[in-house]
Amino acid sequence: MKKKNTVKTGILGVTGFTGEKLVELILKHPLVKITYLTARVKNPIPYAKLFPKFKGRTDLFCEALDFKKALKIADIFFLALPHTVSLKIVPYLFKEGKKVIDLSADYRLKDPEVYEKYYKAVHGDKKNLKTAVYGLAEFLKTEIKKSRLVANPGCYPVSVILPLTPLLKENLVDSKIIVDAKSSITGAGRKPLIDYHYTNISNNLWAYKPFIHQHVPEITTVLKSLSGKKIDFSFVPHAVGVEGGIYSTIYVYFKKKMDEGKLFKVYDKYYANTPFVRVRENLPKLKDVVGTNFCDIGFSLDAGGKKGVICSCIDNLIKGAAGNAIQNMNLMCGFKETSGLL
Repeated sequence: MKKKNTVKTGILGVTGFTGEKLVELILKHPLVKITYLTARVKNPIPYAKLFPKFKGRTDLFCEALDFKKALKIADIFFLALPHTVSLKIVPYLFKEGKKVIDLSADYRLKDPEVYEKYYKAVHGDKKNLKTAVYGLAEFLKTEIKKSRLVANPGCYPVSVILPLTPLLKENLVDSKIIVDAKSSITGAGRKPLIDYHYTNISNNLWAYKPFIHQHVPEITTVLKSLSGKKIDFSFVPHAVGVEGGIYSTIYVYFKKKMDEGKLFKVYDKYYANTPFVRVRENLPKLKDVVGTNFCDIGFSLDAGGKKGVICSCIDNLIKGAAGNAIQNMNLMCGFKETSGLL
């Protein structure tokens, strides 16, 4: 039976890991039709020729961006583009009344000076920056539904903000927080670097950008916005030789003695009715979320109940990028939040 297509979408940047994952997921969506694919290619080329796994699943061509054509054949756009590139494209699409979900960092940080510091570029679209909504449906669903421009969260931030926000909102933990996070190398995108070669990645693990990673200001500003709490945040990311996923181990100090029962009640208060956050009885495992749009959260407390580790894991390309973007699209278009994702 042919699926009913109610929304036409264009995906800009379909040769990266995130763009490829968007195509894969949206092809399964019951209410959306992909009508336009772009990338940096000299001549139009069948997408299935670039990625043979799509043979028989789509006959679309991938081509260089043509604004006039894009505007005619798509209603909502996913921008899976390098940081700073979206700044040149969003104003044009937004002016023409299109809905946009940007998967870069260009509209996540409300302070242009902070953006310039971490992304080494002047923010050239301050007007639309003011109206962009941060795309974390678990806390900003109402705002996302009303928005025409959503800034999709970064992968590390999703894995940190979801487990920490309830604790901060309930004023349960001290401001000093340490995060040790490990990500598949796919989070860095498709780049021809020696460190990304299979022989260097496989069975390997290394820390990088401790304290200065570009996701630090995103995590701290969003946590403050959601909870009203400013944190003393230490973040150490690691690249790990696995195919996909992020695992974040968060070290917290409780302001008063805590037990597992109380902590379960806190998380249940915030996530009992959310479709993609699962609070586990045991510490979560990465393989349980890879290939899904779920964020799994678990925790362990010391004997005195004053120290704890909160662990979370996601698929970095799905809940950390493409899946979360589709979740936002569903809200923007009035679809069921889980449509195409379960």
